[in-house]
Amino acid sequence: FYQYEIYRSVDSKQSEVSLISSIKDSSVNHFQDRTAGNGTTWFYSIAVVDVNGRRVFSNYIEGRSLP
Repeated sequence: FYQYEIYRSVDSKQSEVSLISSIKDSSVNHFQDRTAGNGTTWFYSIAVVDVNGRRVFSNYIEGRSLP
């Protein structure tokens, strides 16, 4: 384990994907996207990165921000 990376996409097809956070503390088990905006829908994936830079990605899941 080197770090977690959190990616956000505008749609389920991952047409516009952005890295929004890197977390190097493996004990962190939550994340709050403070840049999501009000009433928007995003799709998120988490990658686990090892010390050699290899990434294993989760499936994308939908998240909706509240106003």
